[in-house]
Amino acid sequence: MSPFEKLGLLAKGGAALVAEGFNAILHTASYSLVNPVGSDVSLVDELGLPPWGFIQDMTVGALLNFSLGIAAVATPVVLFSASLTNHEQIFGDPKGYFRSGLTKLVTVLLGVLYAFVIVTEFMALYLRVVAASTPSPIVDALAEPTGFWPMLFLSVAVILVNAALGLGTAHVLKSVRAAFKRE
Repeated sequence: MSPFEKLGLLAKGGAALVAEGFNAILHTASYSLVNPVGSDVSLVDELGLPPWGFIQDMTVGALLNFSLGIAAVATPVVLFSASLTNHEQIFGDPKGYFRSGLTKLVTVLLGVLYAFVIVTEFMALYLRVVAASTPSPIVDALAEPTGFWPMLFLSVAVILVNAALGLGTAHVLKSVRAAFKRE
C-alpha cells in the first residue's frame, strides 16, 4: 500500500471520528434539553475540586448528559464493529457461533444496550417534539406552529442516521485497522 493510500485511509478514519464527535455533541445537546437532572449541582462543589478550566462551569447534569451522548454514539459503532468482524462466522454458521455461552451473553447485552439507546434517543426527541408542539403563550410563536408528525419523523431520522453513521464508522475503522495490520 502506497503512502498516499495510507494517508487517504487515515483521513477517512479521522473524518469518521470527527463526524462521530459532532454526533455525540448532537446527542448530548438533545439529552440536555430534556434531562434537567443534576443541572443545578456544580461538579466542582460536589467533588471539592479546584475551579479550573471548563470544569468550573460543569454541572452533574452536563456530565450525565455527555455520558449518555457518548454511549448513544459509541454503542452502534461497537455493535457494528463486532458484527463486521465476525460476520462470516455469524452468517456462515450461526449455531456454531452462538454455541458459546459468552458469545450469547455478549450478543444479548449488546442488543439490550442498543435497544436502550434507541428508546432513550426516541424518548429524548419525542419529549422535545411534545414541548415544541404545545401552544406558545407568545403571540408571534403561534404563527409558526411546529407540526407533531414532521418533528416525530425528524426524530426517527436522527435515530437512523446515528445507526448508519455507526455502521459507516465501524466499516472505515475496520478498513484502517486491516490496512495497517497487513504490514
